[in-house]
Amino acid sequence: MGKKELKVAALLAMRSLQRGSRSSVVLTVLIIGMCFTNMIFLPSLFNGIGQSITKQIVDYEVSNVLVSPKSGDQYITDLGATLDLINGMPGVQRASPQYSKGATFKFRQRTLGVNVRAISPTDEKEVSPIYTKMIAGSYLGEGDTGEVIIGRPVAGDASVRQEDEFQESLGGVRVGDSVTIEYGNGYTKDYRVKGIYATGWSPVDSGAYVTWTDMEQVEGKTLDKANLITVKEKPGYSEQFIKDELLSYGVGVNGKVQTTGDLLSKSMGRALQSFAIINMVSLIVSIIITTVVLFIVITIKTLNSRKQIGILKAIGVDKEVIMHNYGFQVIILGFLGILLGIGITLVLATYMAYSPIVTPEWSATMYLTPMDLIINSIILFIAAIVAGYVPAYQVSREDIQTAMRA
Repeated sequence: MGKKELKVAALLAMRSLQRGSRSSVVLTVLIIGMCFTNMIFLPSLFNGIGQSITKQIVDYEVSNVLVSPKSGDQYITDLGATLDLINGMPGVQRASPQYSKGATFKFRQRTLGVNVRAISPTDEKEVSPIYTKMIAGSYLGEGDTGEVIIGRPVAGDASVRQEDEFQESLGGVRVGDSVTIEYGNGYTKDYRVKGIYATGWSPVDSGAYVTWTDMEQVEGKTLDKANLITVKEKPGYSEQFIKDELLSYGVGVNGKVQTTGDLLSKSMGRALQSFAIINMVSLIVSIIITTVVLFIVITIKTLNSRKQIGILKAIGVDKEVIMHNYGFQVIILGFLGILLGIGITLVLATYMAYSPIVTPEWSATMYLTPMDLIINSIILFIAAIVAGYVPAYQVSREDIQTAMRA
């Protein structure tokens, strides 16, 4: 078929859409737009959940590189020298140690087991954004003693009855209240609640933080050991580079060095793989549904135009021109529908960015990239073309009398 015939087919397609039923055109575009939204919504939501979990693990648990005790050891020893070595390495923004200890919190008639983390507040500020998540009170200061910050689930809500609580709490602790903390070694002390935080990451929100100085009082000695050291990379450096530098400088002698990628491949690998499988199944099902729906819609539209097709054939219009006429109509409708679908998707993504899905374990938004939009647009466009050309090809092959009697 030459360019002239294609121009004729394109002109017929435009005239058919302009003179045809506007409600039919709008409905078809809306169907295609909703099909596009259906194709991209669930996969992007699962991607958002995966990204949210990954970000929270990085922000509040391991940072970019985690140094943990070697197999068989409980602590990283010779902490002072190890921190000096790590902080002096190229590519390292800051290293922050943590020392964890189980404790029992008592407030009025409530008792609750809580994991207490000792930190250096100044170092932790450069590694974790937890200091930005204070919903009441203030963050810990370097050298604070007798003060604690606790997660919102630990503080609880005084307006909720104990039997109605989703998670056990202290029943409504406020900033300035005094709580009694009994540590596993028998040390007991009254602490002032300096602040309450909420990160959205349950393992952190279910705990509490005190300063390194305070924990040394609890242990009754200088702490030159830690349960872990989180290492923040400087911009422009990679996790693998930091890990290789740590190992080459001998940090691996006192502890095990792992990047975020190493840890996620073990702890979150199966979950992320499950998300990927769900995304693939959802995409395949959406493509099949989209193709079938468009095939039915376009087939009905084409069959309703059989008499018109018979007239075109009777006046000598080539059957390929007729076929491309309906094919071009589908291409135009598909293009408009995809634009509508992209618009709906971006509106949903914007809405969820301000109102994410929040659970005790994670919060999630739609995670979209330009490539996601492009790939899904191409897939839907191809599905629309297939769904449009097949019935157009079938009807264009009918003889004139059959078409005119339709």
